[in-house]
Amino acid sequence: MQAEQSFKRSKELLTRAREIIPTGTNSGARSGIVNGNYEGFPLTLPSFIAKGHGPYIYDVDGNKFTDYHLGFGAILLGHGHPSISRAVKDQVDNGTSFALNTEGEVKLAEKFLKHVPCAEQVALTNSGSEACSLTVRLARAYTGKQKIVKFEGHYHGWHDWNMVGTTVTMMGTPARGFGHKAISAQGVAESVYDDIIVLPWNDQEALEKIIQRQANEIAGVIMEGYQSNWGQIPPEKGYLEFVRKITRENEITFIMDEIINGFRLGLGGAQAFTGVVPDLSPFSKAMANGLPTAAVAGTKKVLEPLASEHTYMAGTFNGNPICTSASLATFEELETQGYSKIYENGKAIMAGMSDALADNHIPGVVQGPGPMWSIFFTDLEKITLTRQVYAIPVLPHIRRSAIFFQGLAKRGIFFNPARFGRMYLSTTHTEEDVQHMVEACQESMQEVRREEVPA
Repeated sequence: MQAEQSFKRSKELLTRAREIIPTGTNSGARSGIVNGNYEGFPLTLPSFIAKGHGPYIYDVDGNKFTDYHLGFGAILLGHGHPSISRAVKDQVDNGTSFALNTEGEVKLAEKFLKHVPCAEQVALTNSGSEACSLTVRLARAYTGKQKIVKFEGHYHGWHDWNMVGTTVTMMGTPARGFGHKAISAQGVAESVYDDIIVLPWNDQEALEKIIQRQANEIAGVIMEGYQSNWGQIPPEKGYLEFVRKITRENEITFIMDEIINGFRLGLGGAQAFTGVVPDLSPFSKAMANGLPTAAVAGTKKVLEPLASEHTYMAGTFNGNPICTSASLATFEELETQGYSKIYENGKAIMAGMSDALADNHIPGVVQGPGPMWSIFFTDLEKITLTRQVYAIPVLPHIRRSAIFFQGLAKRGIFFNPARFGRMYLSTTHTEEDVQHMVEACQESMQEVRREEVPA
């Protein structure tokens, strides 16, 4: 067990923040962590972080945590990585933004072309939400069609079009149903209903039926190649190949969202990992090891509307030299060190979590590719659909997960508490960190067991 934790300073800052910042935080995705609320169960977590080094973060009260949240997966090389810090500092000395081209943009695009299968050209922007929305605009401009097919549990940013069918609201509670008439945030124009079709993922029949009926209206199909946002759910065998085939046959743009998977699964993203190559892919998060930047990679044909200026993107900070320098340094570091260690450590933690469930007779599933994974408290043998995640009952399963998550936090493990149990790994986590995590999982699961079977 860690030394006793105090959160006095965090609580003081949160009180101040709630008066002047809506919900006390600047992203709805952080609200559950910052406010210590997990589906009605209180969790004691740090609200304010002071610094991070490698796989560790330190809050404003001096508590140390091994970080498995990692900026929602953006930190792949660990906090404060020397190569990234050096690249950023060197660029700051030479200027922070010009709103003009720099050589770094060309070099970065060349890195994409070297590693990302779909990349024939690359457009740089600033955030995952921007990049995803650009892919939708490009699909419409390229095909001359309007509708977009997306999938339950696949989050592509907070812009209006993606709020249709998103399975949780900003506060983490289930939306009003599923499908294209479900909407998860007030203030979204209802006109977007008509342009977005939402389907269950991993369901070939559902996709085939909608394309047969509306192929002449559908501009694009957007999905993660390996579902990651609301739980690690792999594609069923043959599913991505089917998507690639049916979109090509019907002149529909296939967009594979690489915001999380890109660079985390490998330098080629989910498309290299699965061997299925889309027409377009947005990238962000780990692209610059945590700095705010993004890119859209794709074929020249689909990016032609940008080249011909028939469609439009802009941004003062697009391709800014600080983030471009950090991205180049990230590429170079990953090219050098590879991915074997992060996969090995991730699979060791997943095995330890699975053992902790089994040893304590708690039903659950641990699944994921290794550099990221999810623990689901469920009676199911595997999770294949987001609907299965949101069908998990609060009692007993969500309550069990709350006890488990609090046990990890008490033992110095930081993460994002959610029913989809998503966690990330960095290349800087050591064997000792892995062992600590495995032991913390076993001890925390024992606490879950004791709550159900009192001594």
